[in-house]
Amino acid sequence: MSLKFTLLGFLNYGPQTGYDLKKHMDNSTQFFWHAHLGQIYPTLKKMLADGFVQSVDVPQDGKPDKKVYAITEKGSAAFLKWLEDPIIQLTPTKDLGLLHFFFSGILEKEKILEHLSFSLTLHRKRLFEYQHETAAYVQGIIKETGLEREGMLWELSRQFGEAYERTYVKYLEDTMEVIRNKMKERS
Repeated sequence: MSLKFTLLGFLNYGPQTGYDLKKHMDNSTQFFWHAHLGQIYPTLKKMLADGFVQSVDVPQDGKPDKKVYAITEKGSAAFLKWLEDPIIQLTPTKDLGLLHFFFSGILEKEKILEHLSFSLTLHRKRLFEYQHETAAYVQGIIKETGLEREGMLWELSRQFGEAYERTYVKYLEDTMEVIRNKMKERS
């Protein structure tokens, strides 16, 4: 359901192919909302059947035609209604690394630290991506489109991701310190 609104949100900025939509998601919302092409195309097909989008086939030299999707009035109305309705409950999140850690008490101390170290590397990498690649992408899209108001929200969303990763990195560093100093070896 939310993928539909994600796609409508991006199409609200202008017509795009499924590949374009995937690219924009990968460079902007991927850390809090993502999808694979195998999810995007079937969702677009259903949205087309439901009248939320329309499409045109654009010929390409030496390649199959590409399908460009655009939001319809019905799609715009549904998207606006979705935006206007407040979020009234938190959605549960899933964190495989934290779940893995939660049950790791049966492992040796060094193995737990090894896993945490690997997780720390991944979160530092994601933090770097937020600080550099995603920041540059967001600024580039703002300049390209001139959407200053929307761009402010994109940048604030990016800043949330950066703050989240910074917090996660600190948590992992602190957790590793506690385990190093306070966890007893398995007997």
